[in-house]
Amino acid sequence: MREVPANRKLVLVDDDAGVRKALSRLLVAAGFEVESFADAESYLTSVTARSAACLVLDVRMPVLDGFEVQALLARTRPGLPIVFITGHGDEQLRAQALLAGAVEVLFKPVDETLLLQTLETVLAARPADMPDAV
Repeated sequence: MREVPANRKLVLVDDDAGVRKALSRLLVAAGFEVESFADAESYLTSVTARSAACLVLDVRMPVLDGFEVQALLARTRPGLPIVFITGHGDEQLRAQALLAGAVEVLFKPVDETLLLQTLETVLAARPADMPDAV
């Protein structure tokens, strides 16, 4: 198995198992390495997830929602690009997320082509050896 470059490592956080499975398959088929989590707490306590080059994050989740995770990461990993996905969004939510620093907000069902284009654009601008924040 060939090693995936560091700038192709993604984390996917979504409480919907079907969404995680479908998007993980899509992303792996597109050449990404994907680590997925069912909730924000599992992601935030994972040591391996710290090496991700980008986070694909659901907005509505139990306990910690996507905006709370985004605020936390703004302090601990300020350079980490976040692409939000949501089934409960509108343009006001989109504007709020972008204003807080998200690189994109995609509405479910996620347009696969748009997700892949977004990730390729975001990761192309990010150095492969960008150091992780602590």
